[in-house]
Amino acid sequence: MLRELDIKWLPNGKRMLFSVKFITKSGALHFFPIACCRGLRYDMRDARQRGIQPCDEFGNPIDHVYPAGIDAIIQYNQMEVIL
Repeated sequence: MLRELDIKWLPNGKRMLFSVKFITKSGALHFFPIACCRGLRYDMRDARQRGIQPCDEFGNPIDHVYPAGIDAIIQYNQMEVIL
């Protein structure tokens, strides 16, 4: 899952889209049926986080980037994430 989250663009020039469900640091549950991975303003590997941005059905970003801890991701592409 983490290797796929690090892929931002496909070889054909389109964004790598996926669905994800995660819990934020404040305890809110977020589910995005279509999302893409974006960068954050700090080192994502040291903080163990990824930037997730929701997208519309055409792959265009529609909201701000949400920092998601990799340990707080519950589902990725409708599959349960097991730590």
